[in-house]
Amino acid sequence: MFCLASTGSGQTTGTATISGQVVDQKGGVLQDTAVILLNDVGVRLLQTRTGQSGDFAFQRLTPGEYVVEAERSGFAHTQQRITLNAAPPEARVTIEMRIAGPGQQVTVTAEVGSFRTEESSTATKMNIPLNEIPQGVGVVNQPLIESQQVIHFGDAAENISGVNRDVLLAGEGGSALTIRGLSLGIFSNYYRDGFAFDGMVPSDMTDVDRVEVLKGPSSVLYGRAAASGIVNLITKEPLPLTHATFSFQADTFGAVRPTFDVTGPIGKSEKLLYRLNAEFADTSTLRDFFHDRRYFLAPALTWKPLASTTIRVLIEYLHGSTTTDLGIPSVGDRPAPVPISRFYGEPWNHSLLQNKLGNVDIAHNLTPRWVIRSRFRATLTNWDYLDVTPGTLMADNRTLSRFSENAAYPLRFYDWQTDLNGIFKTGSIEHNFLVGFEYGRQQVVQDAVYSDAPPIDIYNPVYFSMSRPSAAALAAYFFNPADPDYFPLNGTTKLTTHGGYLQDQIALLPRLKILAGVRFEGFTQRYDEIVYDTLNRQSNVSVLPRIGITYQVMQPLSLYASWSRSFSPTLAAQFGPSGQPFSPEAARQYEAGVRTFSLHGRLASSLAVYQIRAGNLLITNPGNPLASIQTGKVESKGVEFDTSGRILPGWNVTFAYSYNEAFIVSDSTFPTGNVLQNAPRHSGSLWTVYDVQHGRLRGLSFGGGVQARGYRYVDPGDDVILPGYARVDAMASYAFGPSNRELKRYRIAVNIQNLGNRLYYASGNTPIDIFPGSKIAALTQFQVRF
Repeated sequence: MFCLASTGSGQTTGTATISGQVVDQKGGVLQDTAVILLNDVGVRLLQTRTGQSGDFAFQRLTPGEYVVEAERSGFAHTQQRITLNAAPPEARVTIEMRIAGPGQQVTVTAEVGSFRTEESSTATKMNIPLNEIPQGVGVVNQPLIESQQVIHFGDAAENISGVNRDVLLAGEGGSALTIRGLSLGIFSNYYRDGFAFDGMVPSDMTDVDRVEVLKGPSSVLYGRAAASGIVNLITKEPLPLTHATFSFQADTFGAVRPTFDVTGPIGKSEKLLYRLNAEFADTSTLRDFFHDRRYFLAPALTWKPLASTTIRVLIEYLHGSTTTDLGIPSVGDRPAPVPISRFYGEPWNHSLLQNKLGNVDIAHNLTPRWVIRSRFRATLTNWDYLDVTPGTLMADNRTLSRFSENAAYPLRFYDWQTDLNGIFKTGSIEHNFLVGFEYGRQQVVQDAVYSDAPPIDIYNPVYFSMSRPSAAALAAYFFNPADPDYFPLNGTTKLTTHGGYLQDQIALLPRLKILAGVRFEGFTQRYDEIVYDTLNRQSNVSVLPRIGITYQVMQPLSLYASWSRSFSPTLAAQFGPSGQPFSPEAARQYEAGVRTFSLHGRLASSLAVYQIRAGNLLITNPGNPLASIQTGKVESKGVEFDTSGRILPGWNVTFAYSYNEAFIVSDSTFPTGNVLQNAPRHSGSLWTVYDVQHGRLRGLSFGGGVQARGYRYVDPGDDVILPGYARVDAMASYAFGPSNRELKRYRIAVNIQNLGNRLYYASGNTPIDIFPGSKIAALTQFQVRF
C-alpha cells in the first residue's frame, strides 16, 4: 500500500511524481516512517509516512532539484538528492536507513510546521522516542520558536509546564528559570549541546534549533545537576543544501536586531558542510536608562572524512555591554507603587561581557550497531562590572540604601565527554546500551570591591551623576577604603569533576521497557581567597542511580514511572556569609505519568505527577540579591499537563498547565511550610496559530495565546507577594513576493505582547529585587530567504 503526501508549507501544481521505499540495512521494510520532501534551498514542501510495504509517493510535482529525507526513531537521519526531469515525469528511489547512535545526527521528528515533536536527545543521550522516556521532558521546536519570535531561551522554555522565568539580573540578558518550583540557579544547569554554560550569559536563539527541558533530578547523565532539572539548547547543524536567511527585527522601544543564517556544502562534495549564524542587537526597554548592545558570531563545520566518521566543530563569540538593573523594591508586602520604568541604580551602571566557546565533536561507527563519540568544549567568559545596586529599604519606606560594585569575574569551563552506544540482544531481550566517561574543570575568579553608595528616594530619585564620575569621585563616594562597609574580595574557586555512567534500555517485551542507569561522580573543590587569607577545600564521591519503566498499553497510549537522584556541588562564586563554599545539593524524585497521541498522531499529550525532596538548596539571600544562602530540606510536588500538535490542517496549538506545591520541610532560618520563591501554585500557557491553506490569503498566519501565573512569593520568608496575572499575546505574519518553486521568499511578522496593557510583575528574587513585566509592545520582523 502506498502512502500519499499531505501538503506542507509549499504548493505543488505539476504532474511529476517521486516515489520509493524505505528499508533498513538488511532490506527489511520500514513502515510508518516520516518522509519529507524539500526543495533545493532546504524548505519543506511535503510530508508523508510510509505504508505497510515501506512505500511512499509525492505527486503533482514540477521538474527540478529535490531532497528526500527519512526520519525514524532509533535510525540515523537520512537524505537523498533527486533530479526530477520532465521526461520521464517520475523518479523512484530506495532509501536505506542505518541504526543511529549518539555520534549520529539526532533529528527531532515533527509533522511539517507542527508544534509537536516525537524525540528528545537530552533525556537519555540516545535516540529514544518521547513515549519511551520515563521522566518529564519538554521540547520547544523551530515552528513554535518562529511563530513567537523568541529571542531569549527563557521565553521559549515557558511554553513547557512547570517552567517559570526567574530574571536573575534584568540587565544581564540571561535567563534564570525555576522548574517544578525549584530554582535552576545560574551555574551548571544550563546546557548547549550537552555542555554546561553560565546561565547569566545572554543566550539568544540565533543559532538554536530547539530548547529541551528535562524535569527533575538528572545527574545520571549530567553529573552536577540541580534537583529541578536541566535546560539544553540544541544548536543548528550545517546542512547539505545551500540556504541563507536574513532577518531584521525591531520593537516599539527602539530595539533593533538583524540576524543572518547561511549554510551549505563546501565544494561539490557533501563531505564538508558549513553554517554561519551572526547577530547584532541594540536594545532599549521600558526601564529608564537601560541599554544593551551585543555582537554574536557562530561558525560551524561538519566533515565526513569516512562514511563511518563525522567531525563537527563549533565556535561561538559573544561581546556585549549592558546596563545592570535589579528592578524595583517592595513596600510592605507588595511591589512599591512607583512607575515600572523607575531605575534605582546609577545611569552609568554597566557590565561588559566577552564569551568565547569552542567545541569539537567526533563520532565513529564501529559497526552498524555500535557508535563511539568523544567531545571536548572550552568556554572562556569574562564579566566586568561597575555599578550601583539597591540594598535595603529604610524604616521610612522611601529611602533605599545602595551599594557599589567594581568587579571582574573571569570564568573558565573545560569539559570532555566520551560515550559508547550500542544495540544488542541477550536471547530475546533487546538492549540499547550506553556507557560513558566525563571529566570537567571549572575556574571562577572573583576580583571585586564592594562598598556603600549614596542612598536614593524611591519616590523622588536624584542620581549622583548622569555620566560616569571621575576616578576621584568614585574613590570618595563609592569605593572609599575608610568606609566601614568597604569590602574587597579576591577569591578563586577551582572545581574538578569526574564521572562514569552506565545506562541500558531493556525491552523485556515489545511493549514493556525498563530504563536503568547509574553514575559514579566525584569532585574536588578548592577556594583560595587572598585578601583575608582564606583557604577551603571540599571533596566528595557519590553513587547516583535512576530507574524507570514504560508500558505501551496500545499504539497511542503509554504509561511510565521512575525514580532518580541528583547531586550538585556549588561554586564558591555562590559563597556563604564567611566566603566558604556551600555543601553540595542533593535530591531524589518519584514520578509517574501517561503519554498519548490523538487525532491520528497529530496531537501529543502528557500528564505527570511527581514528588521531589531536596536538601542544601541554594536560594537568593533576601538581604543581598548578589549572594546566596542555603536551606535545609525542601519538597516540591504537583501535577503537570502538556499537549501540542496540529488539530486541523494549518491549525497548531500548544497548551501547558502546572499545579505545584514547593515548600520548606525543615530549616534553621525560615519557618516550616513556607512557600519557596517564584513558585506559583498554578501556572499555564496557551499558544495557537492558524496558517491559511487556500485561496488568495494563502501565506497569511495569525494567532495568539495567554501566559498565566498565580501569586508568588519573592523570598522564602514569604514576606512579599507578587500578584497573579494573565498576559494576552497575539501574532500575524504574511509570506509573499517571488517564489522558488512557488514558495514565498519574503515574510513579514508582527507579535504583540501584553495586548491588554495589564500591569504585572514577571518575577522577584528578593523584597528589593522585583522585575515588572513589559507594557504593551510590538515586535516586527522582516525575513528574506535566499
